[in-house]
Amino acid sequence: MKFSFKRHCEERQRRGNPERRTGLLRSFHSLAMTAMVCLLFSACTVGPDYDAPDINAPPEFVSQDVLQALNEGREEQPLAADWWTGFDDDTLNTLVETGLENNFEIVAATARVKQAQARVKLAGAGDNLSADVDIDSDIQERQELNEDREATTTRSVGTGLNIALPVDIFGRTRREIEAARAGLEATQAELRSIVLRISSDIASEYLRLRGNQRQLELLRESIVLQEKTLSIVKSRFESGLSPELDLRRAETSVENLRADIPPLEEDLLNSRNRLSGLNGAFPGAYEKTLKEQKETPAYNSPIPQLIPLDVLSTRPDVRQSEARLKQAIANIGVAKADYYPAFRLSGTLSIGATGVSSIPVSEVLIGSLAALIEQVLTNGGVRDANFKIAQAQAEEALADYEQTLREASEEVETSLAAIQSSRHRQTSLEKAVSSSQRSFSQAETLYQQGLISFLDVVDAQRVLASAEQALARERTNYATQIAILFRVLGVDIRNQKN
Repeated sequence: MKFSFKRHCEERQRRGNPERRTGLLRSFHSLAMTAMVCLLFSACTVGPDYDAPDINAPPEFVSQDVLQALNEGREEQPLAADWWTGFDDDTLNTLVETGLENNFEIVAATARVKQAQARVKLAGAGDNLSADVDIDSDIQERQELNEDREATTTRSVGTGLNIALPVDIFGRTRREIEAARAGLEATQAELRSIVLRISSDIASEYLRLRGNQRQLELLRESIVLQEKTLSIVKSRFESGLSPELDLRRAETSVENLRADIPPLEEDLLNSRNRLSGLNGAFPGAYEKTLKEQKETPAYNSPIPQLIPLDVLSTRPDVRQSEARLKQAIANIGVAKADYYPAFRLSGTLSIGATGVSSIPVSEVLIGSLAALIEQVLTNGGVRDANFKIAQAQAEEALADYEQTLREASEEVETSLAAIQSSRHRQTSLEKAVSSSQRSFSQAETLYQQGLISFLDVVDAQRVLASAEQALARERTNYATQIAILFRVLGVDIRNQKN
C-alpha cells in the first residue's frame, strides 16, 4: 500500500529574461537542498553494529622455543617480505616472481576484488540523487483569424527535468554499503591468502624437485658402487672362490636399486609440470630449465619470532573470516530495515514558453516536490524468515571465525613440531650415514680377505644406501617445512596484487 502527497508552486512568468538559466539552476538546488534536509534530520540505522570478537590468543605457542632456535647464530636484520630469497637460489626467485605475475588463481582473485569494489559502488548508488531530462520538446503552432481577417500565430514549447532521491531513514542502504565493504575486505584477504599460498607452493615444489634430484644422484651412486661389488663377486665366482648364490644376490641387489629410479624420475617430471602450472604455463615449460641437477638450498635468513596474537591478527584467512562476519552482521540490519517504511523524495521542474506573433514569448517555470512512503502491511512472513536467516548466518559466520582462529594456531604448532622433529632426525641420520660408510668400507675389505660372507657386504651396502636416501629426504622435508612455516605464519609479502 502506498501513500503520497505533492506540493506544487508556480513561479511568475518572465518575458525574455536573460537570467532564466540561473533561475532554473537555483530552483533545482532548492529542491535538492530540501531533500537533503529531510534526510539529515530523520536518518537512523537499525540493526546491530559490528563489534570485533576477542581473539583470546594464548601468550605463546607451545613450540615457541623452536622459533627462537631457528634464529640462533643469525644476525638480526629486518625480515624481507619476499621471504623465499632467504634460500639464496636465483632459479627459485625467478620461479616465485613469475608465478605471482602469471598464476591464474591470482588473476581470478584479483578480478573478484574488482567485482567487490564495484559492488561497493553499486550498494551506494541506490541512495544517490537521480535526474531525468526530457529533451523531446513539444513545439506547437496554431494560427487563428480575428474579426479583421488578420492571422494570429501562437507558438508553444515545453521541456522538463525530473529528480528523485531515496531517503534512507532506517539505514538499509548504509547497511548494504557496510556489507559490500566487508565483502571487499574478504576478497582482498582472500587474494593475499592465495598469493601467500602460491609463493609457498612454488617454493615447496621446487625444493622437493631439488631433493628428488639429490636422491636420484645418490641412488645412481649406490648402483655404481654395487656394480663394482658385483664385478668382484663375478670374478671370484668365475675363479671358483665364491658360490653362485653370492653372484645372484649381487645381481638382485643392483636390480632392486635400479627399480627405484623410475618412480623418482616420475616425481621429477611431475614437479616440473606442477611448477609450470603454478607459473601459468603448460606442462613442459621448464623441462630444460629444471633438468639439470642442483643441490637443495638451505634457508639462511631470519625467521619471524611471532606470538599467537601476531599471527591471528594478520593471517589472511583469519582476516577473511572476520570480514565475512562483518558482512553477516550488516545483513542483519538490511533484513531489519525491511520492517520499516521506505521513503522517496521526487521533484520536477517543467518549463513552458508561449507567445503570439506580435507579443513577446512568455516563459513559465513550474516546480513540484513529492514524497512517497511505501510500507508492506503483510507478506506472509517473508520478513520474519529473512531476518531469522540473517541472524543464523551471523551465528554461522561467528562460529567459522572462531574455528579459523583455532585451525590457524594449530597449523603453526604442527609446522613448528615438524621442524623440530626434522632437526633432531637430521642429526641422527647424519650420524647413521657416517657410521654406515665406515661399516661398508670395512665389510668390503673383510670380504675380499674371505673373512665374511657376501651377505654381510650386501647388508652393509643396503644400510648405507638407505641412510643416505633418508638423510636426503629429511633435508628436503626440512626445507619445505620452512616454506610452509612462512605460509602458516601469514607473513605478508611485497608482490601481492591489490
